[in-house]
Formats: sequence, C-alpha cells, structure tokens
Amino acid sequence: MTSNTRGRGVRSEERLQQVERLTELPLTMLALLMVPLLLAPLFVDLAPSVEQAFTAGDWFIWAVFAVDYGLKLTVAPRPLQYVRNNWIQALVVFLPFLRPLRLLPLLRLGRVAAAVGLNVQLLRALVYQRGTSFILAAVMVTALLGATTAFFAERGADAGNIRTFGDALWWTLSTMTTVGYGDRYPVTALGRGVALALMLFGIAALSALTATIAAFIVRDHEDVQLADLMSELRSLRAEVAELRDASDAPARPVEPASGA
Repeated sequence: MTSNTRGRGVRSEERLQQVERLTELPLTMLALLMVPLLLAPLFVDLAPSVEQAFTAGDWFIWAVFAVDYGLKLTVAPRPLQYVRNNWIQALVVFLPFLRPLRLLPLLRLGRVAAAVGLNVQLLRALVYQRGTSFILAAVMVTALLGATTAFFAERGADAGNIRTFGDALWWTLSTMTTVGYGDRYPVTALGRGVALALMLFGIAALSALTATIAAFIVRDHEDVQLADLMSELRSLRAEVAELRDASDAPARPVEPASGA
C-alpha cells in the first residue's frame, strides 16, 4: 500500500468519524421516536388520520436513516467492514423492503427490535464519547418531556388517572425504570405511545450506563497493570544503566607480585 493510499484512508476515516459525531444525537432521537410509531398501530386502534400521520413519520425517519447510511457507506474507507460493524442500522434501512412478503406484523416487530438495538448502540457511543453526564442529562430531559406529553394527553381523558403533573412525573419515572407500580397508567393512544418510548429508552439507557461502568472498571484495572509495568521498566533501565557504567569504567592496573 502506497503512502498516498494510506493518506486517503486516514482522511476517509476522519471524515467518517466527523459525520458520526454530528449525526449520533439526532439519530438516537429519531430511533427512539420510531419505536412508538411502529408499535402503536399494533396495540392501539388509531383513527385513520392518526394512522396516516404515524405512517408518514415512519417513512420520514426511514428516509433519514437511509440517507445517513448511504452517506457513511460512501465515506467509509472500508465499506464491507462498515457494513459488518453497523449491521443493525442496515436492518433498519433494508427491512421495509420486505413488505411485499405479506409478513407485516412480524416485519414491524423486527423493525422495532432493530430500532431498539440501534438505540443501545448509539447511546453507548454517545456515553463513550461524552461521558456519563450526557446520559444522565438525556434521562432527565426525556423524563420531563415524557411527563409533560403524558400530562397533556391524559388530563382530559374520561377514564384517565393522570390528572396532575406530579402524577405524570411519578408515572414517567416508574415507567423508565421498568418498575411500573400500576397506580398510574395511560389510557389514550398518545399516552401509551409515550409509555412504549419511555420503557425502551429506559432499557437502552440502563444498558449503556452498565456498559460504561464496566468499561471504567476494566480501564482502571488496565491502568494499574500499566503502572506496574512502567515501574518494572524503569527499574530495568536503571539496572542496565548501572551495568553500562560498570563496563565503561577503566579497569584498575594489576600490581606485579613482589619477588622473593
């Protein structure tokens, strides 16, 4: 491989990393939004206009992921390796093309699984790059947005039991942690969609946070091993220097033995 080829590969890798840094956060938000858009029609009877809006939103998100995947595949210095490393996003992009096989419910669940896997992958990357403070801030923002949306969706429902913002915030936190006490629950289609998104985001965030903590523990152990290795290396260098000084020192002349 020539130096020019290596240089082009390095520049392509840098461009790919730059694109990934710019798109990780918006893609994470879209992947989270995709989940309720896919699941709500399976479990909730939606009005035709609402279902059309959900379908339009689903196709819009798919188009964004398709353009993003194509751009990164073009920029990547090794496209096949990029496909192997990002096969989950490939599923998100290519699964909709299986619609003619008339396996719509299974296909929709497969897309949900791919979206959840992509959420976990993107969140781990964000946590690795920006630290645990980012994931904690994301959890707080998501909780506030979820509670606000649930409050406005549920407060006017006839059979609803989320009447105050405090009720909505309590329900949101118990849902995100997958505890689910059952004392508060949504009854509207929008509220249930928010519940699905919160549950899946909570699972993804917990997985990313657990992986980060494990990485920190392993990294600390590796740092200790590296420190011990460097200490031994410095000791060996000192011993080698002493041996070199001893070998370079002039030998003392041997005094002749006195005759009898």
